[in-house]
Amino acid sequence: MEVRGEGLIALAASLRLARLGHRVTLVAADPSWRSRARRPLSGELPPVLEVPAAWRDLFGKSGRNMDAELARDGFTLTEAPPVLHRMEKETLALPTERAAQIAAVRTHWSPDVARIWSHLLDRADEAWQARRALGLEYPVAGALRGGDLPRALAGRHLTDGCDDLPALLRAVVGHLGPVAGGTRAGRGGTPLLADLAVPRVFGRWQLTRLDDGSATTLQPLLDALDRRLGARGVEVAAGPARRPDLVIDTEPPRRRFGHDRPFLAPTVRLTRSPDTAPGGRRAERGVEHSVDHTPAGPVLHWSWSEQGQRATLTHDHTRPVRRPDLGRAIDSTAAWRRRPPLQWIRDDGAPVLAASPAAHGGPEPWAQLLTGALAAYLSHERLTGQDVSPHNRAVGADGRLRRH
Repeated sequence: MEVRGEGLIALAASLRLARLGHRVTLVAADPSWRSRARRPLSGELPPVLEVPAAWRDLFGKSGRNMDAELARDGFTLTEAPPVLHRMEKETLALPTERAAQIAAVRTHWSPDVARIWSHLLDRADEAWQARRALGLEYPVAGALRGGDLPRALAGRHLTDGCDDLPALLRAVVGHLGPVAGGTRAGRGGTPLLADLAVPRVFGRWQLTRLDDGSATTLQPLLDALDRRLGARGVEVAAGPARRPDLVIDTEPPRRRFGHDRPFLAPTVRLTRSPDTAPGGRRAERGVEHSVDHTPAGPVLHWSWSEQGQRATLTHDHTRPVRRPDLGRAIDSTAAWRRRPPLQWIRDDGAPVLAASPAAHGGPEPWAQLLTGALAAYLSHERLTGQDVSPHNRAVGADGRLRRH
């Protein structure tokens, strides 16, 4: 079996399939999860984890407990602090937990604003539940029509119902378009509202050192998964070595976008400075996450202490970069519907499953891990006839069918 790709989908699919007993060749000329890659993934990934369950499940389904593996390397996961939102002269620290978030909005503005925000969070929860069944927990195997969508995703625009919110909160919602959907500022389809629910459902977590509590990038997590490839016997090769019986292609489909726009990713930069705060005091050791909401789009900053320096990762959505490999920009619900499904094709006699970040699951790191899981389940079933997805109650915690 051959898995093609250099990102998280290929990594996740390869580990799961090897655990299921398949002989896997991972074709990746420059695996991005390795620190020596030309563009290491950890230099672009936010140092804050959302949906850690997706990462834990990948470790578990490849034969190791994630927390134990991290502890062996001297790391652990701790809860990340609230996000600081800024717009002109207004600032709001928005907690992750729902009740605390509503209380912060009520204190900053009024009970009426808090009620509107609470109703919006309810809509976000409904959107998340709807999206889970469309490309995250279940594959989208064919074209989606407008009538196929549940009501929670059928709205026309991300910010529908936000007119009575203060400008800063409207920006918090509206800027999900550039951040999660690769759109220009002010655009975004209704499915993106689910990203407002994700951190409240699963929390936000940072990777910290056990010895001094300082934060770090996600590279130790990726290193641990890379070791699992070797332990599971996955061959990582720069090119195909033999004719495979099945292929998972995680590279994006090469197709025209029609009237849709390609995904716009932020300009990314990582800077380092002396690890002191104003007045000469030592800066905080956790990850400080702030968002500057500007008319041209959001600018996200993550800042943390690392090896005597202050590292700052910036995602600047005011200077977007075209990323066709991430699919269509989700500037409307229709554009999200038109993303390519997980479909089988035949290439030189072998069945090929197209499973890329351009699919309905999306390009978020946790979404790519879930897309990789779906690709592994579909491939295993294609070869063996066995359904080993979590929805099959005959499947055990190790991802394999129970004997009885």
